[in-house]
Amino acid sequence: MVLSGGGASGMAHIGVLIALEENGIPIDYITGTSAGALIGSLYAVGYTPEQIKAMATSDDYYDVANGIIDKDYVYFFKESTPNASIVNFSFDKKFKLASSIPLNFTDPSLIDYFMIERFTLPSSTAHYNFDSLMIPFRCVASDIDANEEVVFKEGNLSEAVRASMTFPFYVPPLKVDGKILVDGGLYNNFPADVMYNDFMPDVIIGSSVSAPRDTPGDYDLISQVRSMIQTKSDFEISCDNSIILYPDIQEIGTFDFKLTREAIRQGYLETIKNMDSIKAMVSRRIDSEELKKKRSKFNKNINKEIVISTIEIEGLKKGEENYFINTLKNKNENTTLSEIKSKYFRLITDDKIKFMFPKVTKNPLDDFYTLTIKVKKEPEFDFRVGGSFTSKANNTGYLGLDYKNINKYVSLTAASNFYFGRFYNSIDIAPRIDFPLDLPFYIEPSITYNRWDYYRSLTTFFDDTKPSYLIKNEAFWGLSLGFPASNKSKVTFDFKSGLINNEYYQTDQFLSVDTADVTEFFFNNLKASFERNSLDNLYYSKDGSKLKISAGFTQGTETNRSGSTSIFTPDSLSRFNHNWFKASFEYEQYFRFIDNYNVGLMLQGVFSNQPFFNNYTSSILMAPQFSPIPETQTQFIPSFAANTYAGVGIKNVLTIYKSLDLRLEGYAFIPYANILDNNKKAEFTPTLGSTSQYYIASAIIVFNSPLGPASFTTNYMDYRENKWSFLFNFNFLIFNRKALNHF
Repeated sequence: MVLSGGGASGMAHIGVLIALEENGIPIDYITGTSAGALIGSLYAVGYTPEQIKAMATSDDYYDVANGIIDKDYVYFFKESTPNASIVNFSFDKKFKLASSIPLNFTDPSLIDYFMIERFTLPSSTAHYNFDSLMIPFRCVASDIDANEEVVFKEGNLSEAVRASMTFPFYVPPLKVDGKILVDGGLYNNFPADVMYNDFMPDVIIGSSVSAPRDTPGDYDLISQVRSMIQTKSDFEISCDNSIILYPDIQEIGTFDFKLTREAIRQGYLETIKNMDSIKAMVSRRIDSEELKKKRSKFNKNINKEIVISTIEIEGLKKGEENYFINTLKNKNENTTLSEIKSKYFRLITDDKIKFMFPKVTKNPLDDFYTLTIKVKKEPEFDFRVGGSFTSKANNTGYLGLDYKNINKYVSLTAASNFYFGRFYNSIDIAPRIDFPLDLPFYIEPSITYNRWDYYRSLTTFFDDTKPSYLIKNEAFWGLSLGFPASNKSKVTFDFKSGLINNEYYQTDQFLSVDTADVTEFFFNNLKASFERNSLDNLYYSKDGSKLKISAGFTQGTETNRSGSTSIFTPDSLSRFNHNWFKASFEYEQYFRFIDNYNVGLMLQGVFSNQPFFNNYTSSILMAPQFSPIPETQTQFIPSFAANTYAGVGIKNVLTIYKSLDLRLEGYAFIPYANILDNNKKAEFTPTLGSTSQYYIASAIIVFNSPLGPASFTTNYMDYRENKWSFLFNFNFLIFNRKALNHF
C-alpha cells in the first residue's frame, strides 16, 4: 500500500483502508508521505480503519490538525495580561530579528503529543525497527539542506511521522540526526519507488490525493513558491501488478479538516469502484478474525502505562534545563506519560518558549522510559506596537517591551508598557517571577501611573454635550502573589499603595478663569481574588466562561482643596480618613444553541460600605462604575456609579461568515441606591423604591482580523438626552491595572 501526501484530502486513505478490509484484501507493507505517513503508521501499529476514522472525525482531531489546544490544557495561570499590541518584534541580545520570524501558523504541540501517546509503545515493541511493526512501514521526509528525500526505516516512529508531515509554514521543521526535515511531499509525495526498492511486493495498490505539480501561474504567488520548493513527484508505479486509486477530493483543500468525513467517503467509493480489478490482482484473502489476532498479538502491551524515569532537555543551558525538569516531575520520583501531560502543556504556554518537541524512548536496562524534549526558546526581548483606534477622539497608542529569562530556579518576565493619547496615558512596569514548585506560584511587584482626561477627549462628531472638566490621575506601587487553583483558574493576593488625584469642576457651566477642585486620596488596599477564565476573546467572546470573585479592604486619607465652583471657600483645605470593605462578583458564560449562534449571560455585583467623600463629584468619582461596553469605559457616567449594585447582560452572537459576527447585546444597571447631588454634597436615594435603573442596548458588527478586531457599533443608553451613538473601533480598548479596580 502506497499513500500519498495531501493534508486534509489525505483522510481519503482511511476510506480506502476500510474498503480493502471489508473485502479481505491483505496489506503486507505500507509506505507513506505526510498525511499518508500518519494514516499508514496508525494502520501499521495495529489501529483498525474504523478506529482511525473515529480519531480523524472527532472534535479532538480537528483541534489537533488546526493546532487548537484543548481547553482542559490551557493554563490560565501563565497567560499574559491582555494588551493593545498589534505587531510584535522579538529579538535577542545581539538585536537579531530574523530568528524571531514565525516558521508556522499553527501550534504543533497537540500533534506532537498525539503521536507520542500512540506510537511510543509500538516503537519499543518493534525495538525501533520499522520492519518489526505489525506491518512493515516506511515514511519519507525532506532534507532541505541536502535537497533530498530521507527514508525512515528505523528509529522513533513518532519522530519519523512528525518529520514526514511537517508541512512548510504550517508546522515548524524538525531536526533529526543533525538534518533539518520538513514534509516528505517536497521531494517524494508518492513513495512507490521506496515500496518497490525496499519490499519488492507482488502487488502495489496506491492511493493518491495529490496530483503532480502543475506549472506555476504568472500571477499565482502560492503556486510559484510551491514550484521553488517542491520537485515533480513521479506518480507512476514500476510494478507490473499495480493500481493507483484517485479519490474525488477536488473540492477538499489542504487544510479543510471539516471535510474529513467527505474525504473518507470519497476514498471508500473510489476503492469499491475498483474492487474487481484489485481482487483480480490479489488472490489471497484475510478474514477479520485473523486480523484481530494479528493486532492483539502485536499490541498485547497496548494498555501498559508508560512510566517516565528520566527527562532530558536539548537546546538549553544547564540551569535552564533544571527549570523544565522541575516543572514536569519531582527530582527523584517517576511519573507517567498521562500524569505529565497537563504539566507539559503548562510549559508550552510559557511566554519564553517558542517550540517544544517531545520524544519518548525505552531505557535499555529496565522497563522505564526517557522523555527527551527539544526546546527552542523565544528571543529574550519582545517589542510590541499597537493601540486602540476609534471614530471618537480617544485614540490611544501603545508600546511595550518585555525581557524574558529562565534560570535554574525561576522564570522571569520583566514587562513594561506605555499607553499614550489625548484620553489615556499610562506607564506600567511589572517584573513577574515564577517559581516551578509542586505548587507553582508567582510574585509580581509593579509600579503604575494612569491618567484619564475626560475633557480633552471630547469630540463634536458624535457627542452632543460638553463633558465636565475631569482629570483622573493614579500613581501607585503594588505587589501581587498568585497560585493556580486549576488549569483554568488562579488565586491572587494583591497589595497596592499610592495616590489617586482627581481634578474637576462641580458644574458643567464653568469659565476659563475658574479653578478646579482637587481631591487627593493616599491609600493602601489589600485584595484577594479567585478567577476562572476560559473565554475565547477579551471583549467579543462567543465561547467559554468566566467567574471572578474578589474581596478587599481599603484604608486611606482624603485631602480636598476647593476650587472656584465649590460650595466651600476657594483654596480651603479639608482632610478625612476613610476605611471600607468591598466585595465583587463577575460571571459570564456562553451557550451554543445552534450552529453559528451563541448566547452569553453576564452578571456583575458589587457590595461596598464605602463612605462618601467631601463632595458629590469626589464621591461619585471614587464609587464603582458599571461599564459593560467599550464606550462606557471612556466616559465618566454618574448614572452608572453606585457603591452597591447589580448588573446583568444578555449577548446574542450570530456568526455570519467565519470571522464576521453580529452581536446584539442588552444590559441593565440595578443599583441598591443611587448617589444623588444635594447642593454638591452626596447622599443616597431615600428609599429602595425611589432608586432608578438604567439600560444599555448595543448592536455590533465585528470582524476578528489577525491584527485585532474591527467593529461598527450602535449603542442606545436611556440615561442620555441624545440616546444613540455610532462608533467605529479597531483593536481592543485596554487599560493598565487600576489603583482600586473593581473586577
